[in-house]
Amino acid sequence: MAQADNTVRVGLRVLGQDVAVEVPQPPERVRLDEVLPLIRAIDDRVVDLAVAEVEREGKRVSCCRGCSACCRAQPVPVTPPEAYALVKVVEALAPPRQEEVRRRFADRVQRLRDAGLAEYYLDRSKSLSPTEARQVTERYFRLGLACPFLEDDACSIYPDRPFVCRQYLVTSPADLCRDPLSNPIARVPMPIMAATATLATGERFLGAPQYTVPLVLALEYAQAHHAELEQQYRSLDLHPFWIRALAKPE
Repeated sequence: MAQADNTVRVGLRVLGQDVAVEVPQPPERVRLDEVLPLIRAIDDRVVDLAVAEVEREGKRVSCCRGCSACCRAQPVPVTPPEAYALVKVVEALAPPRQEEVRRRFADRVQRLRDAGLAEYYLDRSKSLSPTEARQVTERYFRLGLACPFLEDDACSIYPDRPFVCRQYLVTSPADLCRDPLSNPIARVPMPIMAATATLATGERFLGAPQYTVPLVLALEYAQAHHAELEQQYRSLDLHPFWIRALAKPE
């Protein structure tokens, strides 16, 4: 990280190319979710490089506006800072729109509770075997819980979408994404794992294991963990750690 005037420049070397972004200098202390715009900017640049890499191999990304299969049933995983950021997004919506989005979230949460699945995601004190975890995911898929932010087969919060949505790109036929557990999905390889780096950073600064939750449980999770997600940290400690975690090879 390098500082100049009132901006901060962050650079990484990814796929043999320099990736650099410049953002306004952060305040002395920040919450975890307040660092997300910087990490998203880096992630977006890296995703572009990853797409260019597969295109050089003669492949083509199938994802496009109007293709919303991954938004209609998948348990889109969001990290705790992203869950809190989504709360801020909802709170900023105009009243009629906010009411509708909150209604959708409440509907999804209730359906998960009725199916006995919410506890598996909100209470991680219980460990699941790989077989049990797959069974939970299969049951989630069968509920058909569309993302509360999906509008006319498009993301209505596109600039603020989670890392997994940014990085989930495929070169296999789009129709296969309707059942990714059974179909051979060819994903675009990503050289960095932004969500993994976010979890590692949260674990380091919150001092406790961090897990993702399905996007439809984001408001529920953020409410239960409001106090810890409101904590602030020194920017000079938080930003460098997060960038190092982002650059760490998987």
